[in-house]
Formats: sequence, C-alpha cells, structure tokens
Amino acid sequence: MDNALNRIAFWLAAHAPRILAESLNPGAEAAELNALQDAVGQSLPADYRALYQRHDGLNDDENAGNFCYGLQLLPLAQALDDFRRRRAAMPYPLAHAGPGLDPANALTPNWLALGFDGSHGWLRVDLAPAAGGTVGQVIFWDEEYETAFPVAPSVAALLDTFADDLEAGRYRLHPDALADGHEFLKPHKSIDLVNWQTAARFRRYAAG
Repeated sequence: MDNALNRIAFWLAAHAPRILAESLNPGAEAAELNALQDAVGQSLPADYRALYQRHDGLNDDENAGNFCYGLQLLPLAQALDDFRRRRAAMPYPLAHAGPGLDPANALTPNWLALGFDGSHGWLRVDLAPAAGGTVGQVIFWDEEYETAFPVAPSVAALLDTFADDLEAGRYRLHPDALADGHEFLKPHKSIDLVNWQTAARFRRYAAG
C-alpha cells in the first residue's frame, strides 16, 4: 500500500506536481475515520483507512485535479454525507451487476463512496458483496446505465493498478485543462472507466 502511494507520488511529482502539491489533501485525522466507521457500523477496510490517512481526498481550490481512472478522490466528509443520504434513500435494483455484487439495491449504503466523475459514475468500496465477491472490493457504479461491476479486489489493488498505469504511460495531462491552467489526468481510451462500454479493460461488462 505505501509502496503504491509512493510510486504514485513520484510520478505525480515528475508529471503533475500541482495535483500532488495542491489538489491532494493532507491525511484525515483518526477521529474523522472513526466517525465514518461508527456511522457505518462495521470496521473500515485497513487499506481504505491507510489511503485516507495519507490523503483525505482532493480539493479544487488551486488546481482542478483528479486521481484513479480520472475520477475525483472524495474527502471523508463527502463520503459520510453520501452514506447518510443512501441510508435514507428508497432502494431500487440494479439493471446489470457484475460478478460478486449484490444487485438488490443500487443505493445500498454498504457501497462507500470513494471516487466520482462529477456526473453519474462512482468508484465505491463494497462492504457487503455477494457470493464470489470480497469485502472491500472496489466497484464502479454507473447511475445512467444502472450498472455496477468490480474494478479491483481491494483499495490496495486499485492503487497498485493506478501506479502501474501511470508508469506505463496510460495517463497524460488533459490539454483542455492545461489551457485553463490546471493539471488534470486523462486516461488512455483502453482504461477510460467513465466510457467503460468501449474501454478494452471494462467493456466485457456492457449489456448484450
């Protein structure tokens, strides 16, 4: 876990220093993590805690940056607000669910918010997987297509993949954002999670 975060930081320092220095927040306090854990009513995955102890999400005060798969990394306060909204929401089933996911309720509070694309795509940490899944697996939920599927077996694995993709040249700085004075990561089309139906890594989950 620390190794992946160090690799990510090294790459960002060389290629997107404003994301590292300005967008990523300092780590969360233990009390903040414990408040979320108390609300959830079960232990948070150790790697989820470790990530937030290093970085409590992103801010856009100085630079509109992003993180894994080009999504925002949400601060804990937003994750807690999202949990409370979902706990009070009327449930409805998913239209399509990947392996190891429970399709009964697309708004289950057991999917902790981790990342967001600003529109309809979410990275979430699954605390109540179906048979074949793993507690703490990272899933992508597309509200528009009522579809969710696994992206990584854990937060640690997600960060390992992010580090690998950075080092393999699968990210570059978005030229439009650069023109506006911001450093914002653009993933290669083969790993573009927001456009998952055509991305080679994820299109197997496309319905039909």
